[in-house]
Amino acid sequence: MDLGGLWATFLANPIVQFAVRFVGLYVLILYLASIYWTVRDAQRRIENPIVPYLAGLLAAIPFLGVFVYLIVRPSETLSEAYERQLAEESLLSEAETRIVCPTCHERVQDEWLLCPSCRTRLKRVCPSCAKLIRPEWNICPFCAKDFDERDYTVHAIPGGRGAST
Repeated sequence: MDLGGLWATFLANPIVQFAVRFVGLYVLILYLASIYWTVRDAQRRIENPIVPYLAGLLAAIPFLGVFVYLIVRPSETLSEAYERQLAEESLLSEAETRIVCPTCHERVQDEWLLCPSCRTRLKRVCPSCAKLIRPEWNICPFCAKDFDERDYTVHAIPGGRGAST
């Protein structure tokens, strides 16, 4: 039995030749698609406009290039990094706008006059317009009432009849 002649007859079969060409074409398409995918993926992950094409050259190394790229590529896309950065900035902004008591650093609401934990005066009521203002302010920003010591202390009733608050 001639194995060489049998192998030559097998390879001369038109169906086998079509199958070999089809598999070769399929492998070539996969090879080119892997290079294209590498370039597109690198463009989504790397800001530098030249590096994705260098990654494509790396992917042109058969079998090894794409695997090396998969190992060294950034773990997140540029849009994912941007979303993460926005979320971090949002959390920082929320933390900065959180109102806390200056004494005990407990969270308080903007409308509260006193801290319920330590009883620190957070706001006071303007005697002129009745809006809430900070205790350290010397003037009301809403009605322009200028404060002095008499606004904080017991007032004498006109006519000398005693004192009231």
